[in-house]
Amino acid sequence: MLSDRNYAELLALDPRTHSDLEKVGYIGDLFDYSYENNDTKGTEKGLSLSETVKIKELPPIEQAKLHYYLANGWSQMRYFNRFEQSDSWDYDQVELTGEIFHLRSCLRNGAFDELQKELRCQAYTNMGNHFSHVGRFVEAQQMWRNALEIIPHFGMALGNMGQGYFYYGRALYDNGHHNIFIFQTYQYLIRAIQLKKQLHPGAYDAWKKLSDQIAERYPATYLTHDHDFNRFDLGKDPKLRSYRRWCLDQYLYINPLNDIGPVTTACHDILHLPSMTVAAGDPPKYHTLFNQIKQEYATARFLFYEGTQPHKPHFSDMDVNLVDTLEYAEYSFHMEKVKITYRLIYSLFDKIAYLLNDYLQIGLNRKKISFRSLWHEDVKGKKTLRQRFQNNTNIALRGLYWLSKDLYNAEDEEAHSIVLEPDAQELAEIRNHIEHKSFKVVQYGNWGGDDPDGYTYAIDRGKFELKTLKLISLMRSAIIYTSLAIHHEEKQNPKGPALPMPFPEYLFTDKV
Repeated sequence: MLSDRNYAELLALDPRTHSDLEKVGYIGDLFDYSYENNDTKGTEKGLSLSETVKIKELPPIEQAKLHYYLANGWSQMRYFNRFEQSDSWDYDQVELTGEIFHLRSCLRNGAFDELQKELRCQAYTNMGNHFSHVGRFVEAQQMWRNALEIIPHFGMALGNMGQGYFYYGRALYDNGHHNIFIFQTYQYLIRAIQLKKQLHPGAYDAWKKLSDQIAERYPATYLTHDHDFNRFDLGKDPKLRSYRRWCLDQYLYINPLNDIGPVTTACHDILHLPSMTVAAGDPPKYHTLFNQIKQEYATARFLFYEGTQPHKPHFSDMDVNLVDTLEYAEYSFHMEKVKITYRLIYSLFDKIAYLLNDYLQIGLNRKKISFRSLWHEDVKGKKTLRQRFQNNTNIALRGLYWLSKDLYNAEDEEAHSIVLEPDAQELAEIRNHIEHKSFKVVQYGNWGGDDPDGYTYAIDRGKFELKTLKLISLMRSAIIYTSLAIHHEEKQNPKGPALPMPFPEYLFTDKV
């Protein structure tokens, strides 16, 4: 999409003489020219020009396009400023923040589905790439899956998904799971390099090299075998089968294998903390808290499942007399299950922070720990990244940090000057109202009218359920990152000779 203006004319544009709609096209052209000429001037001009656009006044489809262009612009700035530089892995990067924020804003725009298929695929692919780069490799998989649902043979999504499986698998400590991820890596890379004409030359060369290396290290009989990952019986009980299938389809098992697809082999919350070395006589406090986090997550997941299934009124509501306020507000035992899920899942982020604060020896007061406060410290009156995380190569820990940016905290926004999740503030506001204020779920939007003093937060039931599911998925990723981050730390910091102390598995029959 290049206009009939040449690069020099675009660089000389006076924003005062053009409409905002014209500027959107020029910004896209500037980024394209800048990329083709490996020149920062066009990128800088495009980003500067975007500041003069009143984006909320644009037609929705133009908003989506502009966000996509701006994500590309920030990606180019990251390349120009940090490629092969020592700071390319810094936790805090204004360029990455800009990339991810604008890509998400593009994806959530109501007109996104009106964009061309190829552009939508590239937006999802780019989002997956950025997630993978910042350590959120679990969530990256869903972005690449979204792209392949639109165009199953989209080469850049296939190749990046294969490469993503490779780095995901490299973070695992279970050899069996690691080998399965290598198999998946090879399958996707082979499919991608067969579409050479679709690929950027650098991407093709990298993926061809990686697939060749895998072929040299692993037997051809393994890589070409038709493996069956649906060998596990989901059970005879119809209710159990239905629940397990739902968890698999929503990618909600705490099991890395669920990220290769909704395969029945993955229908167990199998991931635990890795082997850890502790001082003699120390209790297994980290495993104890991780057990609690997993059990609370699994309980919340099932409560949500039950609360969102087709059902009849519950007998426990029979004697609960309420006043009909004529707002189509919904009150029921089933609705409360969803609200409990929301509150419980949100609280688990702070429990993860509590675990990491102690394990990583951060030193925060245990009464003041939160998932957002874990990462920064006050230095001369300014919030800066803790020394513990600077120049840290722990990719899963880095993923947790970037995930923390999706959780809004009005008291801590100095350290997170821009929230990457466009809905983050709303997610926090919902939690605050459920916990402490007036909150109602309504059938037909806010039919009862606006609440002028903000006394009550009203939300459509379908919308609330989607946001709750989103929160569950986010927590699932956080639990996986926590386990793998600790695995990385244990590998990097060997503590000398140790006496093994295996723990037996907690029996299902003991869960009464």
